[in-house]
Parts: sequence; C-alpha cells; structure tokens
Amino acid sequence: MFKENKYYGEVWFKSAEDNKCFCVLELINDEVHITTNLSERLPAYQIELIYGVFTGLGYLTFVNCKIKNSSNGIVETKTYKPKYTFACAYHLIEPIGLKINEFQIDNLAIVSWVRKMHWYNSLEDKLEKEDDVVHNTNITEDLSIKITKSTSNTSNHNFFRMDNVGYVDFKSEKKLSILESIDLYNSFQKLFHFLYGKSVQFKAFNFKCLSCGNWASLYYKDDFNKENISGFIALDYDTIKDDLSNIIKHWYNNEGIGYCADIIIENLLSVKTSHSRRFTNSYTAFEAYSLKFGNKIKNSSFAKDLLEQKQLLVDITNIPEDDIKTYVSKIVRHRDYLIHRTKTKNNIFSQFELLYISFLLDYLVGLGLVKQMEVSDKIIEKIIERAKSTYQDMQSVNRLLNKDLLVDNNNKVQPSM
Repeated sequence: MFKENKYYGEVWFKSAEDNKCFCVLELINDEVHITTNLSERLPAYQIELIYGVFTGLGYLTFVNCKIKNSSNGIVETKTYKPKYTFACAYHLIEPIGLKINEFQIDNLAIVSWVRKMHWYNSLEDKLEKEDDVVHNTNITEDLSIKITKSTSNTSNHNFFRMDNVGYVDFKSEKKLSILESIDLYNSFQKLFHFLYGKSVQFKAFNFKCLSCGNWASLYYKDDFNKENISGFIALDYDTIKDDLSNIIKHWYNNEGIGYCADIIIENLLSVKTSHSRRFTNSYTAFEAYSLKFGNKIKNSSFAKDLLEQKQLLVDITNIPEDDIKTYVSKIVRHRDYLIHRTKTKNNIFSQFELLYISFLLDYLVGLGLVKQMEVSDKIIEKIIERAKSTYQDMQSVNRLLNKDLLVDNNNKVQPSM
C-alpha cells in the first residue's frame, strides 16, 4: 500500500467538508502518523474519523485517530496516529458497517517459507524461472484460502527487475465485516508462526469493494509479526505441503486447537519474557491440552497427564526412564513455588533449566496438536527430532556459552591464607 515513507495531501472532518487542511502522512515503525492543523473545537483525546486525499494514494479514511502530539503557536498543529487507514483510488471508504467477501494480503515471509528461487544459468546465459506455487484449501463450504508464491516485475528503458511476492487470499460466500476479515488473517498469522516461526508486517491488505467492484486497501500495524525465526517447529512449505490442507481445516474449525496453540504462540511472540513467566505459560498450555484432548484419567492431575507421555519424555530429554517420575514431580514443585510461594526454594530448577523445560512442554503440546490435525508420521518424526535437538543439543551448547566464571569460582571453597 505504501511505497514511500512520506506523502502529502489534505484532510477534513465529515461534519466540515469545506474546511480542508494541509497534511503530511508518515510511516514510522509500521504505524501511520498524520500531522496537520486540523483539530476539533472541543478538547479530545481521539478522533473517530478523519477523511483525506493524498498524492500517490488516492482517497483515505483514518479511523480511531489518537492524538499523539499537539503544539500551539501561531497555528495549532496536531499529530494523529490512526489505528486503521483505508485507501481507495476511486472514492472514500466508509468503514462503519463495511462488508467484504474477498481480500488478499501481501506478506513477504511467505516467500522465504516456500523457498522457490529463480536462478541464473551461466552456461546458457539465461534466467531460469521457477513455476508459481499456489495452494488452495476449502476451510468450509463458504470459505476458502489460497496461498501463493509468485513474482512481480517492473521495467523501463534502463532496467528490468523481478521481485518475489507472497500472498494469502480469502474468499467467502458470506459477507464479512472488516474485523471478521482481520480475525481470519490473524488466525493465518498464528498458524504461520506455529508451523514456520516467522512473519513480517504485511505490505498490502487489499479487499474488493462490494459497492463499486474495485479493489481498495486497509492498513494497520500487525501485532503478529516477528522477523526472527523462533525455531519451534520450523517446517518449510515443501515439507508440509501434502499435509497443509488438513492442518488449515483443523486450525480454523477446531476451537480446542486454537485455544491451546494461543498460549504457545504467546511464548513465541513475547520479547524479554522471564523464564519463569514462559514456563508458567507452557505449563498452562499443557494443562489446557490435557483438558481438551488428553486421556480422561480418573483423578487426573498435571503429573499424571505428563507421565502418560513417559516414552516421549524419555525420547526427547534422554533422561533415564526410572528418573522421569522424579523429574515430573520437580516440575510440579517448581510451578507450585512460582504460583503459590508455599514451597521453599529447595529442590527446584535454575532459571536456565526452566527455559528448556518450557521448550519441552511446548513441544509436547505442539506434537499433540499436529496429531489432532492428522499429519503424516514423517512430520511427527521431524518435530520430535527438532525437540530433541533443542532440549539436548541446544541446551548443552548454551550451558557452555552461559557459563559464568565468577559464579562458578564463588561456589568453590577459598584456600585459607
């Protein structure tokens, strides 16, 4: 939607269309900021709607505009930060009651997920172009999703340029509100993080206007983007493509899967979360999974539910089977210490160990969820191998990297003088 970081235009309120004011639109940290001397007569902290027309963008509607800065001088100037920005080349978009049934999001992370690259054949002096990748899934009878990796090109007399692009399209037989459409995309973003572990701010959120039949755009700061790959499951498209339709259908139609996965995704997206907080989230996710999908054991408890997966615990952690029960009891003890503070601090895990127990619980829940989504044994085996690599190999390496010489030496008995 935005090809530049700054645009110029005019803005006005609906109640005073003749009072148009000059405005500068800037894109800062993926958020829209508009600076203008347009202001309400009465004091306000947020303006519901501001309309405008901008060179290079067309007609814009700004929704839920918080006043970020205000300066008084000869002319009062305000900077507004809208939550949603609608753009259309043909007319103003009225967001209240707006309904759509077809929309497309341009997300560059899809390109790196699909991993189909063009290459230059130096022997024949020509560009070898990979075919487009298109994956269609009918989520329900009324709703479908299409994931596409393709290319776009621009050219003039001086150059020819090709860019990789990735799209996710939704098409519904029913009319959807804008918030329902955003929820559908948010669900895709969560699934994308669950499977791949990375996403970015979308470049464009385009929808078909039902009133005129032309395409218009929506922009907002996406809360589900994270450029660094989490490394949780991290399955690329080629690995998962045969199972992808099953996964998508279960993801959108089984509320229990989304309920459990949301807690794991919170861990994946969180920045600077303490290991204790991450662990309690993972503990809660496993409890939620056991409640929704676990075996209905009489007088069930976290420990009993976890011991039901004893063999998987042994495979991932390499802890001897005879020690698993003690290990599980210690996990419960640490959780009780964090939540209730009724236990002493003796016989609990270090913060470093707690992080990898959190990873372990997330993998157990993730494996359970992909089994519910009817994936192949090949996928299950890949996730188990990644879980083993994280818990055993990564933990060993990071234990060495986090070794503190001063702490280790302070624990030693000092020689007498």
